[in-house]
Amino acid sequence: MMIIKLKRITLFVFFVFFSFILIKPINAVGIYSPANKEIDFEPGLEKTLDFGVTASRLDVKLSVSGYLSEYITLSKTFIESDSTDRRFKVILKLPKKVEKPGHHKVWIIAEEIIDQSKTGGTVGTSSNVMVYIIINVLNPGKYVDMSLSASDANLNEPVNFAVNVKSFGEEDINSIRAGIDVYSPDNEKLTTVYTDEKSLKSNTEETLNAQLSTIGYSAGTYRAVAKLNYDGKTKQDEKNFKIGKLNIKIINYTKEFEKDKINKFDIEIESDWGNKIENVYGEIKINNEIIKTPNIDLAPWEKGVITSYWDTNNVKTGTYDVKMTIYYEDKTTVEIGRVKVIEKKGALIEKPEAITISLSTTTILILIIILLIIIDIIWITKKGGSERKQKAGKK
Repeated sequence: MMIIKLKRITLFVFFVFFSFILIKPINAVGIYSPANKEIDFEPGLEKTLDFGVTASRLDVKLSVSGYLSEYITLSKTFIESDSTDRRFKVILKLPKKVEKPGHHKVWIIAEEIIDQSKTGGTVGTSSNVMVYIIINVLNPGKYVDMSLSASDANLNEPVNFAVNVKSFGEEDINSIRAGIDVYSPDNEKLTTVYTDEKSLKSNTEETLNAQLSTIGYSAGTYRAVAKLNYDGKTKQDEKNFKIGKLNIKIINYTKEFEKDKINKFDIEIESDWGNKIENVYGEIKINNEIIKTPNIDLAPWEKGVITSYWDTNNVKTGTYDVKMTIYYEDKTTVEIGRVKVIEKKGALIEKPEAITISLSTTTILILIIILLIIIDIIWITKKGGSERKQKAGKK
């Protein structure tokens, strides 16, 4: 009996050790692909792109989806989980003509699959990842895609406009130019500036530039509307831009504090300036006390929080006036507000965060086997003890 017991214990230890070998980190599959996945259509174009999938705990199935996917094949459609060669090729053989112009996305899909022969069923989950390549098919005639960008600037500094244009038409464009209307924060049209004029060959791109003088403009958020004209056709795009001044505004602050406690006092601030502002700090005057905050730096147009602490021991409940002064460069921003001191709230018992455990099907099966073995060992041990007692009783 002792030998049988030892064998069973040895078997149990073996199963535990083996389970740790089988349990692998659960990582979803990923795809790595070329940096440039944009292809301009040419009749009969043939092209090969190198792709690959990351390590995965499951076998991976590869497939293609989307418009024009019938003209794309994969060098592999299946990669086993233990394969060391995880590369594959995407092979394009485009037709002589495509009826539908535009920017067509073709999706390359990698999907983790359950090997039913290993699991004995369909229990389990799979994950998938998708990346795309773009096939640009030219429009008949003349066609342009455009986008406007506008730089932010400080008072009296110029604003730079750039209109990116790309021809997606089969015909060249003789003349392309944009006029940019500028609107005030109150949506009043202020002026129009014009870009340089260029020609644009089929399936090429250019940048048209213009500049706005902001002398006499006040700080605020403005709107620019670019109207593109190319050989009698038009298109437009718009963007907002900021004209800034050296100013920091107070957006929000802590308004409620507990009595007999050291409370955190936050002041949320925002920069209206297009340059970095260093060594920004605050001074808080409240209930005849002056509290200072540490210094922080603000990047252009950045929001930030300066923090200090107010000790409300021996401070009565009620409403108090507060004066907040923000110091920066050689300027200050001052705001008067009111805060409230309330009775101390009861202590809250924090609930422990929920622990999420993710187990694969293989892991679950192994744990069930281990549990059955433990139950078996306990049963054998108890049975052996009972038999020994019965033998002792007979004696």
